Amino acid sequence: MGEFRVHHVKFCDYVPSAIQCIACDRDSGKPCDRLAVGREDGSVEIWSIKDKNWYQEKVVPGSEKRRVDSLAWVSGRLFSCGLQGDITEYNLKTCAPQKTVMYGSAFWCMKPNHSGTHLATGAEDGCVRLFEIDEEGVTFDRSLDPEECRVVTLAWHRSDEVIVTGSINTIRIWNVSTGHAIQRISMPKVSLRNMLTPPDTIVWHVAITSNYTIISGDSTGKTQFWNGRTGTLIKSFLSHKADVLTLCVSDDERSVCSAGVDPTIAQFHLVDKDGSSDTLTWVRSRNLSDRAHSLCHTHDIKALVFAWDQVVSGGTDTNLLVSPAEIEITQKSLKQQTTQIRRLIPALPQRSRVSCAPDAEFLLFQFPAHLEVWKLGSTLATEGSDGETLPLSTQQVKLLELKAKNGEHIACSAISSCGRWLAYSDVERVRMFHLNHSPLSLSKVPALPSSLHPAHLMAFTKTSEKLVLASHQGLIQVIQVDSIQPTVQHSFPPMEDSINQLSVTDNGKFIAAADNKGNIFVYNLDSRKLQCRLPGYKHQPCALAINPHTQHLTIVYTDRTIAEFDFIRKGFSAWTKRLHKVGHHEAWLSRRETITAVTFDPMGPDRMLLQDSQAFYVIDKKKPLPSRYEKLFNRGLGSPPQGESKQHGFSICQRYKPLLYAGYFGKPGWLVVVERPLEDIYESLPSTLPEKKFGT
Repeated sequence: MGEFRVHHVKFCDYVPSAIQCIACDRDSGKPCDRLAVGREDGSVEIWSIKDKNWYQEKVVPGSEKRRVDSLAWVSGRLFSCGLQGDITEYNLKTCAPQKTVMYGSAFWCMKPNHSGTHLATGAEDGCVRLFEIDEEGVTFDRSLDPEECRVVTLAWHRSDEVIVTGSINTIRIWNVSTGHAIQRISMPKVSLRNMLTPPDTIVWHVAITSNYTIISGDSTGKTQFWNGRTGTLIKSFLSHKADVLTLCVSDDERSVCSAGVDPTIAQFHLVDKDGSSDTLTWVRSRNLSDRAHSLCHTHDIKALVFAWDQVVSGGTDTNLLVSPAEIEITQKSLKQQTTQIRRLIPALPQRSRVSCAPDAEFLLFQFPAHLEVWKLGSTLATEGSDGETLPLSTQQVKLLELKAKNGEHIACSAISSCGRWLAYSDVERVRMFHLNHSPLSLSKVPALPSSLHPAHLMAFTKTSEKLVLASHQGLIQVIQVDSIQPTVQHSFPPMEDSINQLSVTDNGKFIAAADNKGNIFVYNLDSRKLQCRLPGYKHQPCALAINPHTQHLTIVYTDRTIAEFDFIRKGFSAWTKRLHKVGHHEAWLSRRETITAVTFDPMGPDRMLLQDSQAFYVIDKKKPLPSRYEKLFNRGLGSPPQGESKQHGFSICQRYKPLLYAGYFGKPGWLVVVERPLEDIYESLPSTLPEKKFGT
């Protein structure tokens, strides 16, 4: 790897937002290949899970005006509702809300029917409202008979003729055509110590199977199975130590998972008691996740879904946890097998929230509702041992904090290499600022072109003369930077889907972009034409960058395949051909994290740095490629110990994690690494359910 000096940054106080809901996109009975994740700040993430390569395709920025308490997919269209009393449909190409309609009462829950013609919502005023879905959006159809108290949860029967609702102390079964309740199940109240009156039992979640078995999770910690035809209890399990907030049913309706405040994911199976279909019964089989597992939730679990053969969960601790739904019995213990398959996906953005101005030694941090610009500290020390912390001669300084306008969260941001230009965009418009260093002042560029569209990716050229935007409309717009009147120099035609990757050459002559359909284009800004289109690949590109020394485009895909394309000669480079002949290293391919960024050594063309959330990798193309099973050194940033030699060009550093940013930093031999330890994030979260320990 060689020796580097590292600006180790730990003062970025980024805190992800809690997960409120998860919805799985199932189209015509096909396996789920897309998830929508709604967070507490109103943002919505779209995750691709094809081939179990988890990749965050898109993010709809949050807003102080919008809550996302429930999500629903209908034929590839995404809807949300919230306690503010609205239903919002999202345009997934522009990554923005498309249409929002207010309906008055706060909505606690929302579910589509199985034929995709209606949405049902449960409201604070006790009404279940039905909305018809058409090409224009949703329109109010009718209401079912009102209840006495809020409707917290609901579910459709597969026939679309029956709806089940859960509220305080009650489960009701409704005939959709008449709007009347046909069955009412009263929940027993549980007396608590030192309380004269038993508290109400809140039914937090319900589901219903094809044979009219109703599953409920409530505030007493019970997961219960009911006969929906007779209203009688089939089985009751005290599965949790506190409220059961969510549950999900597998596609074959033979497995149920429940979770809540404790935070444990309990699994139940429908089994043949005597080997006969007449004696089917529900049994509690195992815990998919609890605090005994090495990978688990630490706080309330608010959302659960079955996706493929996995169970996906999320909640207050902000992370997604992927657990195996079924495990084949082998010689290994159940815990060993589960640990190998389970996967924790940290709530760190896969699109960097950190921008670097190497000439000025500035860092720009993007938070949901504001931006911060910091001047990095410096040292006079010229040498030190591996891992040694060098004394600072000047401390880091926070230069400014810029708050977003109108309550809309920031979609993307950028700072120029010289540190004098700053830009950001929300779902409404782009804003640009000029930063004067001495004396420190910030002035808004007043007259941006009216033809400028909101963007979700942006980058300045190395010379700071141009700003390149990937707009919500799929356009690539090139702005001539000016403090008085910037102009749109050129707009390239829209790509097939929303753009998820963008890179610009230092001289601003070429632009590379990739969309969510896997298309990769290189544009020539001098001729204002398409330079070339790269060959397609079965997996999504998750990171790309143009090497400033060679004009080669390096692409990394979600399966961690690396390719380098010469877009002048329109062919793959000799290094790529050697790499694919030898084959990617097994240790490289076996890592689950998605590569999020590629940067290049400013001192030469042969070294590049790749980053994911748990490590960064330095690849030296001058050195031989490692054989498929050769050991990859897992060192810090120094040279291998004496007596060990490393001939190949792949190096890994896992000293800093989780990573928000890693890249070369202007001066020869310098890196900047922005780390956000999970322990610091957890300290900012609400307290967890107290757990009694032995002997206390």
